[in-house]
Amino acid sequence: MLRREDGDLAVGTASVGGTDGDSRRKRPGPSVPPVTTLTGASRTGSAHLAAQLSAPARRLMRSGVAGAGLMVLATLVALVWANSPWADSYDELWHTELALSFGDSAIAMDLQHWVNDGLMVFFFFLIGMEVRRELSMGELVQRSRLTIPTLAAVAGLVIPSLLYLAINAGGDGAVGWGIPMATDTAFVLGALAIFGRHTPIQLRVFLLSLSVVDDIGALSAIAIFYSDEIDLLALAIAGLCVLAFIGLSRMQVWRGPAYFAVGAVMWVAMYESGVHATIGGVVLGLLVSAYPPRRAEVERAGSLARAFRQSPEPSLAREAKLSVERAISPNERIGAVLVPWSSYVVVPVFALANAGVRIDGTLLERALTSPVTIGVFVGLAVGKLLGVGLAAALAVRLRLGVLPPGVGLGHVWSGAALTGLGFTVSLFVTDLAFDDERLREEATIGILAAAVVSTALGALFFRVLGRRSSAPERPVELDPPVDPAVDHVRGPVDAPLTLVEYGDMECPFCGRATGVVSELRGRFGDDLRYVFRHLPLVELHPHAQLAAEATEAAGAQGRFWEMHDKLFAHQEELEATDLLDHASALGLDLERFARELGDGTHAPRIRDDVAGAEASGVEGTPTFFVNGVRHSGRAGTDELAAALLRTDPRGTPVERSVAGPTPAPGPRPPTPLSPPARLPAVEGLAETEDPSGASPRLDDRQLAVLRRAGRRRTTTGGEVLVQGGASEWDFVVVLDGTVAVLEDPGPGDGDRPRVVMVVGPGRFLGGLNMLAGQRAVRTVVAAAPGTVVTLSVQRLRQVMSEDRELADLIMRSFLLRRAMLIGKATGIRVVGDRSWPASVQLQAVLDEHGIAHQWLDPAEHEAARAVLAENATLDEERPVVVASDGRVLVDPAPDEVLRAAGVDRVG
Repeated sequence: MLRREDGDLAVGTASVGGTDGDSRRKRPGPSVPPVTTLTGASRTGSAHLAAQLSAPARRLMRSGVAGAGLMVLATLVALVWANSPWADSYDELWHTELALSFGDSAIAMDLQHWVNDGLMVFFFFLIGMEVRRELSMGELVQRSRLTIPTLAAVAGLVIPSLLYLAINAGGDGAVGWGIPMATDTAFVLGALAIFGRHTPIQLRVFLLSLSVVDDIGALSAIAIFYSDEIDLLALAIAGLCVLAFIGLSRMQVWRGPAYFAVGAVMWVAMYESGVHATIGGVVLGLLVSAYPPRRAEVERAGSLARAFRQSPEPSLAREAKLSVERAISPNERIGAVLVPWSSYVVVPVFALANAGVRIDGTLLERALTSPVTIGVFVGLAVGKLLGVGLAAALAVRLRLGVLPPGVGLGHVWSGAALTGLGFTVSLFVTDLAFDDERLREEATIGILAAAVVSTALGALFFRVLGRRSSAPERPVELDPPVDPAVDHVRGPVDAPLTLVEYGDMECPFCGRATGVVSELRGRFGDDLRYVFRHLPLVELHPHAQLAAEATEAAGAQGRFWEMHDKLFAHQEELEATDLLDHASALGLDLERFARELGDGTHAPRIRDDVAGAEASGVEGTPTFFVNGVRHSGRAGTDELAAALLRTDPRGTPVERSVAGPTPAPGPRPPTPLSPPARLPAVEGLAETEDPSGASPRLDDRQLAVLRRAGRRRTTTGGEVLVQGGASEWDFVVVLDGTVAVLEDPGPGDGDRPRVVMVVGPGRFLGGLNMLAGQRAVRTVVAAAPGTVVTLSVQRLRQVMSEDRELADLIMRSFLLRRAMLIGKATGIRVVGDRSWPASVQLQAVLDEHGIAHQWLDPAEHEAARAVLAENATLDEERPVVVASDGRVLVDPAPDEVLRAAGVDRVG
């Protein structure tokens, strides 16, 4: 999977560090002076890691490495303390009883168990949050990338347990089979940072994905097999706490004490239920929602901060604070607070409380022959290595999946050796599995010995196998070669020099690369042809795929390069509504453009480009090919020019003068506006077909997602659900019955409204303008009684941010619906006050020739005021005519009006 976006850029002599893929700063496009130096996609380093991992994952790695060091230190302190002359004080401290009383009831445990059963809840809560985050917006979102890590993790859970049981079958220690199952992620990341500094970044991503699956398996084993007799009443109370936790989240309660109170009650209930209390932490962690930063909330927070700066009032301060918090998901906010506490306090204290084994000759002699010690050691040091390594190798051989780019089986075996570091969860399961102190000591010796041996094996493997990894070399030749009949070529198609770029329309570094390309075209003139191919990094840039299709849709109308330049010049304006604005500004056929985006006409072309990128060894954007060979190293103007000259097929260097900067584009014409609708009511209409896909039928999973997010509502025949022209509205999902979509009557309809469609159960309704926060265009009424789910704009945007598949379906249906609106809109649109003298004259021309039109008054429509303001005619009282093809005419003469309407003057 291609994900990387490099971020090292040098402008002149100043070096600018990279950013991650969520950067939203303005990027220079063709209208600014070109940058002079750009680092190409072949470079690796911290910027690569930033692009690969989410912010929480990077925070986990940083704190995990430091926390691993503290854990090792705490382990050594515990061992030294337990084997010192003050060993009795160690036992006395951790076996000191502490009790919490609630009337006649009390919870009494020694200090060690308060750490294991109480303090460790925070550790397992973070594990639950990590799993939820990875499922919602991390490595587990792309299920296709999980085949090999999942198989390796499952084998790494099963084989160690089987080896342990084979050694301890029928003995007192058989119950400890879960001890060698889990991997300590913090220890693995720490060891990887030390011994695997020169390994590909993708190996870290691979091991993180493996660790998440490993955690799920180990926690499931704890919940199912290491729980006492179940108290159903206490378990029911814990379930009510889960519902309360969900309710607080649904009501958007942002106060931490409320959640803490629910968590405390749930902990007590879980403790009394017989299921280990830490499992409650995992469950609550899974419920903490995770989603990417919300742009609308970020912008609102900025506005509130500016308002507070101008008027520092407590109410504004509170609103600004809450807005900032809502822009970031609760998962990330809580993680930012708890991860350091867990890494630097909770886990080291746990190690201090559990690793203090008194090692003497008797224990060592016992451990050397103990089935428990041998089973734990073999399971962790050998079972983990064989399980992970063999499963990954077999999956690759059977072609069940592919390893990440740059990662070979040698790297995987090296990482597999480190998975024998099962310290934290292994010690935790030891405490659950054994009541006999002797068995606990023997298991702890096995865990410590396996940690030492696994670390040594990992270091050895990285030194030997990592450098001899069998990862295939990346191709360097362009595949397929340039074909003028297929590729978009800028410059003469038969030019002797060829420069090909794989780029992403939302990638800020590709935006900067446009300046480099502009300089090269100026230097080489007609001797250079430039080809652009698509490589949308959808995991980093949510708008990249649709933006790429927009350039192809424009290309189908002969305007590929104009759209290419416009999107790179407006990289912060790539929403679907923005793309329609850009198409209108370029004078495209909007109906065709929106329809082709909506039904994915050009998606196969994008897939072909992505397949070509993989076949050509492309790992990120921007990547350049010079005369058919992938360029490595810096990709500035001088470097690419030198490569072009060096590989010139004619063998003769060609020097060209540098062209001046590309002129800035003119002002953007406004988008034609959709007509408002009146408010009719109809009943008893039958469902109509939807061959265009503008009102998609959702599957059971998608319906379940929207049901959870929306509000259930019972309808009656003729009830208005959305009123055309209203500023407040909801999106509608039909569960039972039917609803009708209507618009204002057309010519010959009289006063009767036009029924556009009637939709039945499982279908979704809403307009693109509604998603953009504009007024509703059409009216939606209940045709037959039933049930619907309604969602506000905010709720739908949240759902779309968390569910990429559903977001894509909804966005494309919106585009198809907009295409229908554009296609049905007849005549022209006039923007202006009807009372203006120029408007009166214009109305007379329209009436005289019977020209169908729509009049938008600036007093009623904010968009109309914006159109007049953009054309500097609001104060001059001059109307603006918007033709159906998007052309804008300011106070046009009668002949211009007739030409815009396609009417020939007679006489």
